[in-house]
Amino acid sequence: MMTRQRAPRLRGGKRGRQTKRDPLIGTETDAIIAEIGGRGDGIAHVTLADGKEIIAYTDHVLPGDHVRLRLTQRRGDGYGANVVAVHNRPHPHAAAHCSHYEKCGGCALQHLPDADYRTWKRSRALQAVMRAGIANHEQAEKIVGELAVSAPATRRRAGFSVHCGQTGVSVGFAERYSHHVVDLQDCAVLHPALMVFRGALQAFLSACEPAAAKQVSEAFVTLCENGLDVVLSASGEPDLTLRQGLAELAEQQDLARLSWKIGNGVPEPVAMRRTPQVHFSGIAVPLPAGGFLQATQDGETALTTAISNALRDIPARHVIDLFSGIGSFTFTLALAGDRRRVMAVESDLAAVRNLQSAAGQSKATIDVLQRDLFRRPLNADDFKGVDLVLFDPPRAGAQAQCEILAVSGPEWIIAVSCNPATFSRDIKELRDGGYELSQVIPVDQFLWSPHLELFAVLHRTRKAA
Repeated sequence: MMTRQRAPRLRGGKRGRQTKRDPLIGTETDAIIAEIGGRGDGIAHVTLADGKEIIAYTDHVLPGDHVRLRLTQRRGDGYGANVVAVHNRPHPHAAAHCSHYEKCGGCALQHLPDADYRTWKRSRALQAVMRAGIANHEQAEKIVGELAVSAPATRRRAGFSVHCGQTGVSVGFAERYSHHVVDLQDCAVLHPALMVFRGALQAFLSACEPAAAKQVSEAFVTLCENGLDVVLSASGEPDLTLRQGLAELAEQQDLARLSWKIGNGVPEPVAMRRTPQVHFSGIAVPLPAGGFLQATQDGETALTTAISNALRDIPARHVIDLFSGIGSFTFTLALAGDRRRVMAVESDLAAVRNLQSAAGQSKATIDVLQRDLFRRPLNADDFKGVDLVLFDPPRAGAQAQCEILAVSGPEWIIAVSCNPATFSRDIKELRDGGYELSQVIPVDQFLWSPHLELFAVLHRTRKAA
């Protein structure tokens, strides 16, 4: 009996159907750049030859530039585009500070003259305040202070992408809107110590067996006060030869600690030469492997100074520090001026343990609580008798916690945010609940990038409706 072969049935999903190519991809058009967008790219409103109106986003341009663009891909509500010709630039571009600027995705705004760059960064804070419900531009101007900018070559932490291919090992940052790794030979932003280690890691992986080197996908490096803390993210366990090599690398580079992390697992120390530590308000605090620090010492100082200044006008005796980490702001809250009782709340167990240890040695009145504030935000009873809450959440913001604070929060709130979008959402929630936004300080820790840190002080002027 013969069995007839059936044609394979196409299944649903990407394999079963071909993606229809956008007919506009590859189209060239002239455009005048209208503004710099939130990602640091230039925005142009273009009318194509057929009358179709689109938005084009392109890099390394300034408002007023008259350029010819080629559309390259869909991007959000418009199209990404490359400049293929420059017709006119009415305003001069600043010289790039780094040889990789045209490709590297780490910076987007080196071509802006310094005064224009500072104005643009501060405008992001103004926009965030207005999106929080303060529609009056003059009022927003009074609330937003001057921009605090970190100096070049001071960023003390970075996640280097690692790619091991046929052409060798690349250690650096991904290209903008790409997974291709730029082999970072120089950088105007990172502290020189991080760049020295980058070169040493590249040389080390280049000398390894290719199968061993290919396991490593990222190196997260943090400059502490007593050396570098390095966490290598990898796909599998290092063998004995690789472990020995890593220990030698740590010795040669005088690393404080070198850890190995598989997937989302806990980092395992491969070479522990000394415990990485930092000081907050004079208190020595150990850093967990890959733990969070403010990106620059300048940025940290700007934020702690802002907290200290705010505390002069806030009669607080009992304070809660939410998303406290290892205590970047906890000790300032406890020790600046009059001493206060502080409860620090953090989800990460390693950070909680390190903060508890440092708090015990500081003789400050600090209680530390482990709690996931996204799943279990503090409730109204937790805020009874509290004068001030400070929160410094991840980029996702603190929406669930702010909903409770808006109704049951204390008289004063200090908010720190690394995301203007979620800052606007959370501050609007608090304002709707009866808080007045009295001060915002923009802090630029990610030089020449669109990222911006915001510090804010809020005072309750009425009870929630």
